Amino acid sequence: MVKPSPRDVDARLARPDPALKAYLIFGPDRGLVHERADTLAAALVPDPDDPFAVTQLTEEDLRADPASLADAMAAMSLTGGARLVRVRLSGETGSGPILELVTALEKGQAQAEACLMVESGDLTPRGKLRKLFEPAKTAMAVACYADSAQSLADLAAKMLADEGLSLTAAARMAWLPRLEGDRAFARSEIEKLILFKGLKSQRPEGDDVVDIGDVEMIAADQGDAALDAIIGPVLDGNMAVADSAYVRALAGGTSAVGVLRALQRRLDQLGSVAAAGGDDLAITRSGAPRYGPQAAQFRGQMKMWRGRRLDAARQLAFDAERAVKRAASPVDTLVGDLLLRLARGGARMRA
Repeated sequence: MVKPSPRDVDARLARPDPALKAYLIFGPDRGLVHERADTLAAALVPDPDDPFAVTQLTEEDLRADPASLADAMAAMSLTGGARLVRVRLSGETGSGPILELVTALEKGQAQAEACLMVESGDLTPRGKLRKLFEPAKTAMAVACYADSAQSLADLAAKMLADEGLSLTAAARMAWLPRLEGDRAFARSEIEKLILFKGLKSQRPEGDDVVDIGDVEMIAADQGDAALDAIIGPVLDGNMAVADSAYVRALAGGTSAVGVLRALQRRLDQLGSVAAAGGDDLAITRSGAPRYGPQAAQFRGQMKMWRGRRLDAARQLAFDAERAVKRAASPVDTLVGDLLLRLARGGARMRA
């Protein structure tokens, strides 16, 4: 398989080659990994959210049952359409069944009823996954590295232009550097700016230029927004988004201890609302958001994190705080491990 150039990767994912049976999408930019994986999934199956068309596996699933991947790949579609097996890894861990399957596909020793898509974090060129996927004839490897200044500028310009907006030179210089590091974060910030200015159908006529004042207004609450961008996905069970937001926040100077405190506040808030009956009045008294997407997210977390599950989460956070105070390990790592454990728990609850 000829290695795709960065320029044509997105087009090839949007219109996948029918001859390809497996894809490896990896890299340090988790937001871009997730975005490209979603693009490919939408091109491979009519409905990426259809559990009959898409089988989701994690490295824990592969470790617990190495045969689960081969079984999922060989299963026939119950509805007669295309099928996708989507595997999420954190690195090389748990990749044994994937290596065996792709090797067998390359040698013509296996048949697949489904297409395989593997998502992972950063992988070294000498790693087994890249060494197998990159030269394969039936597979394709896609690397996802941080956007360049130009690609970020292009992304922002397109999204803003779709809503009839444009940036002044001063706003561009002040704002674009803040988007660097993660595609998911960049998209979120661009969408935030669009909502601040108003959608094309809602905005007053003539108010179509984003200036330096608009950018600074959006950045004023960046600290709280950074914490919300981590805690929300963690408790929603969205590991990829939570991890990306955490890495971005640390790079921007956010304290890992501050993230831990924000998590504890949210868990305590969920507990106080539940203890007070869980109604609208209890939510109001707790200080939780009452309207909009954040309110809907909080209500969803109330349903997931309650009873013993909430107690266990609070205990894990308490244990992490004690470990941080002992300083036996890097604080960033301790808090990061806690966030991923809770996100995995949330993902299992949603499954």
